[in-house]
Amino acid sequence: MAENATFITSGGSRRFSPRVLVSILLLAGLPAGLIGYKAHGGLKRINELRATGSLQIPTDSLHRPAGSEFIASGAQTLAYLNIVWPALVFGVLISAAVHATVSPRHLATLFGQGLVKPQLAAAAAGAPLMLCSCCVAPMFPAVYRRSRRLGPSLAFTLAAPALNPAALTFSFLLFPLSIAGMRLVMAIVLVVMVSALVARVAGPVQVRTAGIDEFAETGDGLGDLIRAYFRSLAYISVRTVPWILLGIWVSMVIANRIPIQTLASGGSKVLILMVVATGALLLTMPSFFEIPLALSLLAAGASAGTALAVLIAGPAINLASLLVIARYSHWKVAALVAGAVWTTAVAGGLLIG
Repeated sequence: MAENATFITSGGSRRFSPRVLVSILLLAGLPAGLIGYKAHGGLKRINELRATGSLQIPTDSLHRPAGSEFIASGAQTLAYLNIVWPALVFGVLISAAVHATVSPRHLATLFGQGLVKPQLAAAAAGAPLMLCSCCVAPMFPAVYRRSRRLGPSLAFTLAAPALNPAALTFSFLLFPLSIAGMRLVMAIVLVVMVSALVARVAGPVQVRTAGIDEFAETGDGLGDLIRAYFRSLAYISVRTVPWILLGIWVSMVIANRIPIQTLASGGSKVLILMVVATGALLLTMPSFFEIPLALSLLAAGASAGTALAVLIAGPAINLASLLVIARYSHWKVAALVAGAVWTTAVAGGLLIG
């Protein structure tokens, strides 16, 4: 098994077995490749912003094309997948690696004991991945199954989109300090404190991943590891990706019925803030897409609090990732996460005005 690190002794020296070396390659190489890919894209856009003064992000998936609702939402879903598919593939590959190689003892050591330390460790592990909510969703069942700890699993899942370093950098470059600073503060509160509160309120929740157990930890040899990895990869692809695709499509249908940009004028500011936060919660958007949406709201006359609600709720969670959380834990956990993100976004918006 993965927790039984196998060493080979030769001439008094110790060296890792091929299984351990491949495990390290999977667990280090895949995240490193993902971080490099996301960092390159983020730095490229930051340089473009400095050179041109504007953030050039294609927003095809946010606009409804012509045609029936079914066709239009399908086209938006394909446009979205055309943007995020590399990150989604990384998410599935890393999830399979965690399933096949990481032991509960190792995750327990990483997360540590107590209430705050596990949340901080999970946040530190998730933030550098810079994944959108859909793309990090396949990792939730892997971390949850191996750790059996809901709070850190949720913190990890929320940290990748909410504490995305590149997105936070854009916020400080494009928005007033009050908005960018409040986004950072509320994102930390959401990831570290609110996710722990959700786990406490939800109580003991059975991990719905029994079917994966037969694919992992089948032996100590390299061949066993390779078989476990590809079986886990197949299982995760079949059991998780369709839920993500369904969530994206339904999200597009809902988004077409909630024109968030038109809510910027007229009516109670508090009511507008609450409605926009709800729409941002359900809307599926790739990394950084919350930024042009928030800027367009400000340009249309919306309050700073309304724009902030989009910056908080938009990237943190969406219908697709909520479906995955519900599938592998319980519907009440997904409902609590949705309520927690919404409340955090509204609270931040009310605080900033």
